Amino acid sequence: MDFITDIKLRTNDPVQAASIVKDALKKYKVIKVIPEWYLGDLRTFYDTFVDQLGEATYDAEDFTKGGIKTFERWSEIRYDADIPDMAAYRHSKNAQPLHTDESYVSDPADVMLFYCVNKAIKGGSTTFIDANVLVNYMTENAPELLQKLTTTKVRYKKANEERTEKIIDIKESGQIHFNFNYYCIDKDETEENKALNKEFFDFLQTYVAHSHMIEGVTLNPGEAVLWWDELVLHGRNSYDVAKTNDRFIWKTGFKWIK
Repeated sequence: MDFITDIKLRTNDPVQAASIVKDALKKYKVIKVIPEWYLGDLRTFYDTFVDQLGEATYDAEDFTKGGIKTFERWSEIRYDADIPDMAAYRHSKNAQPLHTDESYVSDPADVMLFYCVNKAIKGGSTTFIDANVLVNYMTENAPELLQKLTTTKVRYKKANEERTEKIIDIKESGQIHFNFNYYCIDKDETEENKALNKEFFDFLQTYVAHSHMIEGVTLNPGEAVLWWDELVLHGRNSYDVAKTNDRFIWKTGFKWIK
């Protein structure tokens, strides 16, 4: 699969739009959707759009209760001035480190989707790195770390969900899958695996997150971005806001239906 592309939609029909994007998802890991027609009510449009692409996973969480599932389809990712910046990335204006969303989910979504309601004053792009680019870079610059990441299974856990996978899993087909979220490693994992989780986090922060290898996607209101969660790592650039809701994105995930 190729890494990233833009799709400009000359329609406000969510069924027609989904057909176009579904074809692209067979070829690309990250897709930015740019509507060039007025969509009307965004929730109505994107609900139907997602239903045409796959089966929604209803994995929204309540961060005030340790991330326990609410079983709602959409999660809000919005700046909230009343929530301390370090309490929850989804409500902060801080940069967010590279990760996969479903690292601790036992039955994970295949594809994630953001759509934008309000754009930050400045910054706030979602950042992505392609698996092939990262592995090639590590092969040249960090082969020992790469070897550990591709041979060691690590357990991630949040609330009552957990998942154990290799952080980097190179399949027989050659396709590269990620499963990683530094902050969600199981507190009962081995010290060796905790150290590996930290070593990869430090490597990404130092050499990758702010490098030329990163692609940023900034959404205007109405626009969306979709990505195969295991085939890329994603994060977020910091952003400037003046008040609550100055950056507001809705997120969901879905199972791919061929």
